Amino acid sequence: MLIHKLGKNYIPIKQVNLINVFSNITLNKNTLGIFNNYGITVNFFNYYGNYIGSFVPKNPRYGKVILEQVLHYKDDIKRYEIAKEMFLSNAHNTLSVLKYYNKKYNNLINNIDNIEKLINQFNIMDENKIDKLLISEARIKQEYYNSFSKIIRNNNFNFSVRSKNPPKDEVNAMLSFGYAILYSIIENAIYRSSLDISFPFIHSNIRRKGGLQFDIADIFKPVLIDRLVFRLINKRQINRDHFTEHKCGVYLNKIGSQILIEEIESLMRSTISVYGSKNKLSYNQLISKEIHKLTNNFKNKENYKGFRMGWWDVYNCCIWCRRWKM
Repeated sequence: MLIHKLGKNYIPIKQVNLINVFSNITLNKNTLGIFNNYGITVNFFNYYGNYIGSFVPKNPRYGKVILEQVLHYKDDIKRYEIAKEMFLSNAHNTLSVLKYYNKKYNNLINNIDNIEKLINQFNIMDENKIDKLLISEARIKQEYYNSFSKIIRNNNFNFSVRSKNPPKDEVNAMLSFGYAILYSIIENAIYRSSLDISFPFIHSNIRRKGGLQFDIADIFKPVLIDRLVFRLINKRQINRDHFTEHKCGVYLNKIGSQILIEEIESLMRSTISVYGSKNKLSYNQLISKEIHKLTNNFKNKENYKGFRMGWWDVYNCCIWCRRWKM
């Protein structure tokens, strides 16, 4: 049951697997017991959308899968192969976003060319090391962020550089908030799987919880959160009244947060046709499928191939964009 100022909404508990809490609530032991019995993860965020912590239901793990994940993590060659596939999938999806907006505005050719050159340079690189991969990743992200000012068509919003702690402008506030929600969605999917979130393949887990969620999130960020932020800004579905300043940073206020949360929830339920699949899949299902592909890799059932928005997907994604008026 959800209680708010307009009354009460009853939600079937069997349809819930994740709850994100952005305000003050009181939970007793019986409530946590129900969450545990039904496998519901509860993530807690502060007013500004910063992650605080989680209640994670007890989930029996399959030791053999975790052992194989750890062995892949400790094997430099196997770890690099997975990291490389994740990196190239992220780069591919980044290009897919830029090519979509270039069809609309025809002003992103230089950014696309520069990223393609960086990918080619990476592919001919002799050294198979994670630190070299991270350098290529940083260069591609910088070129990608340089394109944002060309994609954003609302003069009330400006973007010059990615800033996180704290976000320095409205665009960064939306990106940080959206990414935090995406991390929580992926974390929940990992907790419900046989994988251990503590063993990432690209991101270091030093000084922060987990790490695998960040690896997977990078694959989906461009096609999910970034495009959603562009749409909300360009279609003026969000304005500067939806933000507040706090300690030298800019954050979404209560109304702005609610708009973004509702849009992300609706987006995650939406479906697209994916090449190689007979049925349309929701983005929630695509994330679960990504984790399943990693699991199968550790079980030696198939080599891991990251989700890539192909031209077939781009065509259907354009249909999705028209429906969402992006």
